[in-house]
Parts: sequence; structure tokens; C-alpha cells
Amino acid sequence: TCGVTVDNDAYCWGRGRYGRLGNGSSENSMVPTAVSGDMSFESVNSGFAHTCGITTDGNGFCWGRNEDGILGNNSSQGSLVPAPVSGGHKFGSLNAGSATTCGMTTNGDAYCWGASDFGNLLGLGEDDRAGKKVPSLVAGEFDFQPDSISVGLDHICAVTTADKAVCWGRGRYGKLGIGPGNGLGVIENLMRPREVKGNISFAQLTTGLFQTCGISTDGKAYCWGRNGSGQLGDGTNTNRHAPVKIIDENATVVACGNDHSFVLMNDGSLLAFGHNNNYRIGLSVGGEYLSPQIV
Repeated sequence: TCGVTVDNDAYCWGRGRYGRLGNGSSENSMVPTAVSGDMSFESVNSGFAHTCGITTDGNGFCWGRNEDGILGNNSSQGSLVPAPVSGGHKFGSLNAGSATTCGMTTNGDAYCWGASDFGNLLGLGEDDRAGKKVPSLVAGEFDFQPDSISVGLDHICAVTTADKAVCWGRGRYGKLGIGPGNGLGVIENLMRPREVKGNISFAQLTTGLFQTCGISTDGKAYCWGRNGSGQLGDGTNTNRHAPVKIIDENATVVACGNDHSFVLMNDGSLLAFGHNNNYRIGLSVGGEYLSPQIV
């Protein structure tokens, strides 16, 4: 876990393997420890085995495991301390995934780097299964909101400056939101961003393991993708290939986990749905919840 204080100091704690805490060590820490480098951070985002952050002057740094070049510093060598992301870009957001990292620059360009096992995750418009060790420009003519990108296990989504959601990567379960495929049961994979179905204007979105959810500019909540545990919150276990509305108004923020999701309402209440294994959605009775419940 990592966070940034009001004084712009970055701290991490938890499992230290691969140097993901950024304090010059691979030891675990039970308390917050300062990230090395005496830098002022605006934000920090933790992935599976690496962490990335943006300094107050917009520079990107990553640390931890560096398999497939996920740190973006043109190397495969891991780092116990923050290493500068190559390219000199000024970032508005960085999102560290499982084996891929993506970032939005302050001028609206999207860059991704790291692994691309299925040849489409980086969104470069070509077979990129070899991966990239430096930030590589996402294909297409979209301009993106600087803080809008979200990296799932094998798909990525973002919001454009026109408030439209776009996704790319592996399309299984319908999590790209582009419709039901070619009519033969085949869900399309995308090598470049494509607009999500429904002509919805989005203010925010997030990717889970195999689902995607977003909040529209008028406060409605939508989800799509895998729904085996009710993580889409539409009252069913049916996968959805395009956005389905689950909350009519007053939704402000959505977050997705592996098989569960949360929506924060503008009155401060928190709604949860999906699998409550180990009470992960904060309800006192285990099981699956197919529609939003107040935590």
C-alpha cells in the first residue's frame, strides 16, 4: 500500500519483495516508510509487484519488479528506489497494472509500456506481444483527460476530452463494452482504442479484473463485462457486452475489484455488490450480492 501526505511525501508499507516499497530495501514493512529520493509526489499508484508515482512537477517514476520493462526505463532490471520513466513526459496520471503500466500526459496523450501477452494490450494499433520497455504512444486520434486511464488485467480503458469512454485489449466477457462480437460467439480483441457502446458521457471509469464500471456526467453508474458473482450490480449473473445502468442518479465515484465493485454516492454513502468472500464488500453475511447494497 502507498500514499502521499499533505506535504507531498510518499510512503509505502506491506510486502517489500522486488523493492516495490521504494525505500531501497526488499524487506517487508508493517508501518509506512518513506520512499527514497527526497522527491515531492503528487500521486502514487501500486500495481501487482511495482509502484509508480508522479512528482509535483509532472515527472514519472516507477520502482519494484521490472519484468517486461514495466518500469518504463528501457531496462529489465528491477529497482529498489524510484527510477525515472523514459521520455521526459509530463504526466497527469500513471496507472500500474499487473504487467503493464499506462500514463496520461498533461497534453492528453496516452502512453503504455510493459507486457502485452496477447499482442493488443498496449493499444499501439499493431501486434505488440513483444512488449515495450519505454512509454509508447497509444494509437488513434483521441485526446484524453489527464487523470482518466485505468489498467485491468488484460484490458485498459480511459475517458476522452469529449467525455467518451474508450477501451482496448482483450475482449473476453465483453469488458471492452463494444458490443456482442461477430454473432458467432467470438468477442473481439482490440489493438487500438474504440469507443464504448451507448453514446454515454462519462466523468470517471475504472477497470476491475474482468469488468469495467463508470460514472456518467449526470451521476448515473454503469457497468459491463464479467458478471459471474454479480459484480456488475444489475441484479443478474449475466455478462454484459455494453454498459448497463445500475444507479439512476447521484453517483460520484466507482471502484472495481476482482469480483466485486463499489459506488460512492454524493451523500457519502457507499454501495457494494458482487462476491462477499472474506467479507470483502463490508457486509456481515457472506455470499453474492447481485444488486447494490449499503455498506
